[in-house]
Amino acid sequence: MKKILALLTLVPLAGFGLFAATADAELPALQNGDIVFQNTTNAAQQAIMLASGTEYTHMGIVEIDAKGRAQVIEAVGPVRVVPLDKWIGNGSGGRVTVKRVRDLDDGDAKQALERARYYLGRPYDHYFYETRDQIYCSELVYAAFKEGPNIDVGTVERMGDLNIRTPAARKLIQQRWKSHPLCKTEGARTFDACYELILEQTVVTPASIARDPKLELVYSNFGFGAE
Repeated sequence: MKKILALLTLVPLAGFGLFAATADAELPALQNGDIVFQNTTNAAQQAIMLASGTEYTHMGIVEIDAKGRAQVIEAVGPVRVVPLDKWIGNGSGGRVTVKRVRDLDDGDAKQALERARYYLGRPYDHYFYETRDQIYCSELVYAAFKEGPNIDVGTVERMGDLNIRTPAARKLIQQRWKSHPLCKTEGARTFDACYELILEQTVVTPASIARDPKLELVYSNFGFGAE
């Protein structure tokens, strides 16, 4: 496997004020169905990071192609397949965590990947809404395993049970509430009315998947703060 990063430096862990060393590091051999996590810097994903209390703001599912090369199926708008090296390079500081569903067999991994590919081309869901016409990163991974081999990874949580009362999260909701599909459907005419509906909305976060005890750690160069 190619080296992740030819670098020795100190990288800030966003939101925690800590530092972790990243250096020349070799990824172990990956398998179909492995789940990869990273940190990205856009405003929406940073708000989710603060709301869920984790370093991980983006994730995808690994597929090994016919030539043995690792690639990642991810939901970024649209759902797409990218080489693993490129996927890692799109994150912050070349940091990546790899986790694996315990005792996942080849058949289950194939089903999960087939289901993930079913969503190729779907636009990104900026509202983290429950429907699948648009889809966000952790929702894609959750759906791939649930709708494929019927394996639950992560937890469906109520939005109001997350820490979405941060200034970053509230600002994000204020920017988008008028076009939120739930608020439009329910006829919410004010931000406060829409906000109350959003609190009852459900979501699957990267944090809930990373913390699932059915997953085992394969590799991480996140250092302090890694799940």
